[in-house]
Amino acid sequence: MYRAFQCEHNMNEAFDEIQLLKDEIKQLKLERRQFEESVKKDKTEKERAFVNERREHQQLVQQMTGQEIALTTQLMEANRDIQNLNVEKQRLVKEKDDMQDR
Repeated sequence: MYRAFQCEHNMNEAFDEIQLLKDEIKQLKLERRQFEESVKKDKTEKERAFVNERREHQQLVQQMTGQEIALTTQLMEANRDIQNLNVEKQRLVKEKDDMQDR
């Protein structure tokens, strides 16, 4: 009878231990899932930050390109004005020389 009691006691202990192991497995699975979600969230945030940084860089390049085009246009206009002024200066110098020759 004592052996039957001891056997039942051992079985109860084994079942309790099995239940504890099941609970521990559930907890570990939950922690793993939370860790995976955290890693996924970090990865998503890093990707989002990279995309935002790239977008900002492209906008800056476009803005700088626009400024470069505007400055190039202004430079071309200034060069044209200088050429026109040089032509006008030559014309006036020629006029002056013609007047002095008379």
